[in-house]
Amino acid sequence: KYVSPKVVDQILANPPELGGVDKDLTVLFSDIRGFTTLSESMAPQELVNHLNLYLTAMTDSILEYNGTLDKYVGDEIMCFWGAPLPQEDHAMLACKSALKQMQVLHELNEGWPPEKRINIGIGLNSGIMTVGNMGSQGRMNYTLMGDNVNLGARLEGTNKQYMTNVIVSEHTYGLVRDRVIARELDNIRVKGKNKPVLIYELIDVIEGLEPPVIDGDGKGRKAPK
Repeated sequence: KYVSPKVVDQILANPPELGGVDKDLTVLFSDIRGFTTLSESMAPQELVNHLNLYLTAMTDSILEYNGTLDKYVGDEIMCFWGAPLPQEDHAMLACKSALKQMQVLHELNEGWPPEKRINIGIGLNSGIMTVGNMGSQGRMNYTLMGDNVNLGARLEGTNKQYMTNVIVSEHTYGLVRDRVIARELDNIRVKGKNKPVLIYELIDVIEGLEPPVIDGDGKGRKAPK
């Protein structure tokens, strides 16, 4: 499991309960747009090296904000905040990480030829999720499950429809609304949910960091000083 050194130190000092428990968390899913086209343009080893550069940069941007890396599934990344250690600011940390990922990706793309450039979609949702060690006796994984996890995954894919890069649910937005700049997008119907979910495009954070903002063309850039 990938967590930041700071979180490792806290875990060693106060070992958390790693069994299945319900917690208030924020989950983040990201995925490369047009990965099939990208993969067809490179030899296998070149593709693996390219993908590893991307995944390393994105993972660093997750750990920088004390996120927990859950898994890679091909080019998809799943991570979360609020476990194994409680994080009161889990939604804001996730938002900062999402924007940092966009900034770092923009910097990577500037150094790559057009055919190797990567565009991604990121979806975030907050709420009660079941977290714990799950799997077989021979192989366990500390991971999440539940409807709120599924919603985060669906929001990642929803970026395609709205030509956006980072979408947050109304649940995440409600926890950070006074500290972010976001654009209301739509009420969407999600499989498994009776009520529509209001979604927002995350654009910027209102803090003294140097977050990226999202251009109209969906590309991250550094915020002006």
